[in-house]
Amino acid sequence: MRMKSYFAATVEAAMEQAARELGPEALLVNSRKAPPEAQGLGEYEVVFALLAENDAAATGVPSPGTDGNPRRAEPPAEDPVMRELARLRKQLDDVFGAFMRPQGHACTWAARAPEFAAAFSTLVESGFSVDVASRIIRQAHARLEDNAGPWPQLKQRFDAAEVDRAVRTELESAISTDSALPLQDAKASVVALVGPAGSGKTATLVKLAVRYGLACSRPVQLISTDTHRIAALEQLRTYAAIIGAGFDAAETPRVLQQLVETHRQKGLILIDTPGYGSVDMAEASDWARFLSRQSGIDVHLVMPACMREADLSAAIDRFEVFEPAKLIFTRLDELSSFGAIASESIRTGKPVSFLAMGQQIPEDLEPASVPRLVELVLENPRALARSAA
Repeated sequence: MRMKSYFAATVEAAMEQAARELGPEALLVNSRKAPPEAQGLGEYEVVFALLAENDAAATGVPSPGTDGNPRRAEPPAEDPVMRELARLRKQLDDVFGAFMRPQGHACTWAARAPEFAAAFSTLVESGFSVDVASRIIRQAHARLEDNAGPWPQLKQRFDAAEVDRAVRTELESAISTDSALPLQDAKASVVALVGPAGSGKTATLVKLAVRYGLACSRPVQLISTDTHRIAALEQLRTYAAIIGAGFDAAETPRVLQQLVETHRQKGLILIDTPGYGSVDMAEASDWARFLSRQSGIDVHLVMPACMREADLSAAIDRFEVFEPAKLIFTRLDELSSFGAIASESIRTGKPVSFLAMGQQIPEDLEPASVPRLVELVLENPRALARSAA
């Protein structure tokens, strides 16, 4: 195994230097601020390792493949001791890989197309998952290549402005939005909000009632299915009285269906549901079964955008039992980066319908649009500040 440190003014510069010298087989081991005694060589130190093929075959240690992923020399099938060692080593590799994956992908891009490494890092740091960021960068790169052939056959390098334009274009193509509240049977728009506790469903529902109902002179009916929490029921009843909307409570899916049919002549029917945590999903089964089968009810999943990327993905997947058609993200005012919103829309293939960023009703709600999401992702807090101004 060969290990070497590279020093440069930026991590990206050190990675490019390593890529030129070691090639795509190199594995990023560590990156850090250079120690005081080495600051004269560069502000950052990046350590790479390169494992020879004969070393990998002899030891069973994985070597990086040409695609940037580990390639393992399998032990002989007749040696049970080596098989067990390989199994244990694979478990360690999986744990290490989960920690190093973003750095490893950045290393791969530095080796294959150095000008895209910084763009990949920017997406990951803004909240994109590694898989979605890789997809965006790969497709953005293909946009700039006349012939998207194997990496060693790259014909040219691109400047930062070209890369930025290609990434922006790819984001605009990959993100989807849909804030329409369609009429059902030419009578009423029926919208149900589902999501975890604390996601802001009730506040979002009231904002929708004011902006898309009362402000448009459309009669509004609010229906709550959260009948086990008296406080939640009374809160929505109070909101309905304040804004002049009708209110009903539905204890069962059958009652909800009857109420929807009763109020079909109104312009907008909004349905609030209980907040379910990961341990409560069994209780949601009846409502999930009912709402997922109602083609006439537009189901939106309301998620707090301030969740960690991994937790956000897990929660969105958990609520797939409701088969929501669209995503609403709340609490944007608590964020410093907005990539996870776009990342989840791309990952799930679901459009974003609305964005909420405060408690003011109805001001702190806006219909989502692709330019707006791209602006938030690439310009971060500046875009949100302009919206609030």
